Amino acid sequence: MATLMTENTAESILVLMILVCALLRWPHRHATNGRPIDTEGWLLLGLTSVTMLAVPIIDVLVPWLEFADLSFSDEVAWAGLLLGTSALWLFWRAQGDFLHHSGGREMVAHGVYRHLRHPMYTAMLLWALAQILLLQNWLAGPAAALTFLAVYLLRMPRDEQRMLERFGHRYLEYMSHTGALLPRVFNRQRDSF
Repeated sequence: MATLMTENTAESILVLMILVCALLRWPHRHATNGRPIDTEGWLLLGLTSVTMLAVPIIDVLVPWLEFADLSFSDEVAWAGLLLGTSALWLFWRAQGDFLHHSGGREMVAHGVYRHLRHPMYTAMLLWALAQILLLQNWLAGPAAALTFLAVYLLRMPRDEQRMLERFGHRYLEYMSHTGALLPRVFNRQRDSF
């Protein structure tokens, strides 16, 4: 007999994920890679906090958003658990690879960064998808996905430009064989003949 996931269990899992993420981030809360966060960065951080932390907790604790609940599917919630677990693992690994090995002073191209240029953004995307699948609420679920889209469109091009300016041809080479959000299945081979 298969165990079914309930709506309350799925919502509790998301709250637990939020707590685990906060515990993973807490020791590094002041690390900004040696640069101050600009106004846009603070606004996006605030928006991310609201849509990925506050909205799910509000959805779980108070009935304000129940009008937007979808018909609950335990299979969908299990997929959300898988994505959420993947997001937490990737967040943990990316943070560790970045902060513990370079402290932001050198280009990181090992660990998960060997396959992804922006694993933290990938973790954020996985989290946003997990939130949709675990909450199954057409308002609270996609809130994180919209925030991810804003962060991705506004910040990632600047991050790429900053890395190009800082590391030049080394970063170009790195870009040629790693994907930004998804690992490259087939690496481009330059000058192969």
